[in-house]
Parts: sequence; structure tokens; C-alpha cells
Amino acid sequence: MDAKGNLVGRNEPTVGKTSLMCPSIGGGRQWNHGSYSPRTGRFYTTGIEWCEEVTVSPEDPKEGMNFFGAVFRLKPPLHGPAGGHLDAYDPVTGKRFWSYPSKYPLLASQLSTAGDLVFTGDPEGNFFALDAINGNKLWSFPTGSGHRGSSIAYSVNGRQYIATPSGWGSALAGLLPQLWPETESFPPGSTLFVFALPPEER
Repeated sequence: MDAKGNLVGRNEPTVGKTSLMCPSIGGGRQWNHGSYSPRTGRFYTTGIEWCEEVTVSPEDPKEGMNFFGAVFRLKPPLHGPAGGHLDAYDPVTGKRFWSYPSKYPLLASQLSTAGDLVFTGDPEGNFFALDAINGNKLWSFPTGSGHRGSSIAYSVNGRQYIATPSGWGSALAGLLPQLWPETESFPPGSTLFVFALPPEER
């Protein structure tokens, strides 16, 4: 884009010809939001490493039906394996402090807390906490279904709680079996989990 946000140098795919695009139609990251911690001064966000072959074809729109105008086939990136990662950055300089690798794209949002923790979940159903300073995994809990929503922190009578939805699905999740066939059998769900430390540990 130019300085005014106009698209320049667009590379339109040719009808009937297969082209390799990186990242895929799913993007280098997804709808999930990152988080910023004023305590650490760091921004926590995810990235997805994947490409795809796109074959454009004429298509008439039909009411109530998907309309893509192409056939999409996920492919691994040109360098390194397909997968995801959660990273800690300086939001001003772009310096990366650490990276937490994931076999699958992380489609859940990140939540950073004043206790220097970063919470998120993975497609396999693990809700977990990382050390916001060094990225080490400190805690994990199996929820039974994958994560693609947003966890929240709240307080009741001075006691902090962390709540997260658990439930695998969505159009994007439906693409994952192209690269990771085993994700086809990941169980769906629709559950809210809430966590808190025991009173004596607060």
C-alpha cells in the first residue's frame, strides 16, 4: 500500500492457472486479538505459517451459498514446517523477545494479566498460561475441545477469575485437515470454563 492506503502492485491470479500464495487465505494471523501488558511493555500476538495453492475459476454467486471464485488447497510454507506461534514483541521497535511454537495454528485470543501471565488455548483443547517475561509454559488444563475464542479476567469480592470458552469449529478450522488430517477428528464443544486460585494461595 502507498502512504494513503491505496493498493499498489496488485498481483491478480490468472483464471484457470494455479498460483502459490503465502500466507494462505486464512492470513498470517486470524480474528483472534493480541494483548498488551503495561507491566512488561510487550505486545503478545500469534502468527500462522502456511501457504496455499489457489486456482481461480469463474463462479456465479448463489444466495445463501459460499462464494470464493477459486479452489484453495493449503500447503506448507516454502521454508520450515507449517504451524503456529505466539510471540512477545516490543510494539514500537518490533523486537521479538520470545516465541512459543505450536504444531497447529493458535486461533484463540491472548489475555495478559498483572501477574505477568499470558493465557490462550490451542486446537487440541489445552488452555494454558505462559510466563509473560520469557514465554515458558507454567500451567495447562485440558478442556476437551479446541480453543478459538477470547478468555477474560474479572474479579468478584477481590478474588480474580479467568474464564474461557472451549469449542472447536468454524470455517477456518474446517480447512486445517488439508495440512493436519488428524484435526478432522478433533471434538467440537460449547463449554465455558472458569478458573481461580484457592483462597489460601491468593
